[in-house]
Amino acid sequence: MLSVVLRNKEGYRFYYVLTDGSSESGGGLTDKGELVCDERCPQKELLLRALINKCCNEFVARVTARDCWGVDLERFGFVAEAEGYVSSWDRLCLPHDCR
Repeated sequence: MLSVVLRNKEGYRFYYVLTDGSSESGGGLTDKGELVCDERCPQKELLLRALINKCCNEFVARVTARDCWGVDLERFGFVAEAEGYVSSWDRLCLPHDCR
């Protein structure tokens, strides 16, 4: 069973721990405004979706990310910049493929 739980962690505005039954990994929004995750995270998109939802709910004015999530960040409302991607709470989205 998968779970994503909000936890306090120094250096982060907010941080989630993802548990898949046998392992734990995590990620969050750093105090510098960057979305990051553990390299070994088995469900990066799930964690990214939780973080984007939290950014929207917290009205985060500027959020950055690097291309380490294994998904097209532009689909989630990010815009490519020189060193990565940038967005804000009002441009972020949680796309779906339902038809």
